[in-house]
Amino acid sequence: MDKFLMALPTIILIAATVEGLVEPFFKKMTTVLIFNLLGNALVGINYFVPYLVGLKEEVTGISGAITCGIAILCLCVNYCFTSRNKKIPLWVIAIHAVVFLGANLVTFANWYDIFAMVAALLFVLSIAQDSTKYYRLLYISNSLVWIIYDVLAGAWENLATHSVLFVAIFISILIRDGKKAKKEKEQAL
Repeated sequence: MDKFLMALPTIILIAATVEGLVEPFFKKMTTVLIFNLLGNALVGINYFVPYLVGLKEEVTGISGAITCGIAILCLCVNYCFTSRNKKIPLWVIAIHAVVFLGANLVTFANWYDIFAMVAALLFVLSIAQDSTKYYRLLYISNSLVWIIYDVLAGAWENLATHSVLFVAIFISILIRDGKKAKKEKEQAL
């Protein structure tokens, strides 16, 4: 059992990475939102797991974990709108942003927590998109900010996940959005 507990951060890392590798390739925003919810749950849990299994003496990345928890709530709200083919109202987006900023200010403990705040705002904008193309463009920026946060917070497991996701999103932009641009250009001729 001790070996399993010591391997738990790695198991969660692998699960989050595999989940995140497929997420940016989906065409429908509803599917993207479901997979993003799962990814946030895994990453949020993994900020605590190293402490819980005795690999770290303290929890690092509290702001990151809380951001992931709030993200799950926001994803549920946005899914309710998107699954009914309704545009997410601006007031809902504003509430998401205020909640994220408030939570990050309450948990603000280190200067680098500012990156969790920036990532939260990019996330709010990305999940409010109707198009997966614009979602991916904002999501790649979000991943880059999380990479910076993870380095500064010493959250190495999540750094590995966010780095792999950054590459996957970049590839999905090339594949998904590059094909669309090429088709549109050919149809315009």
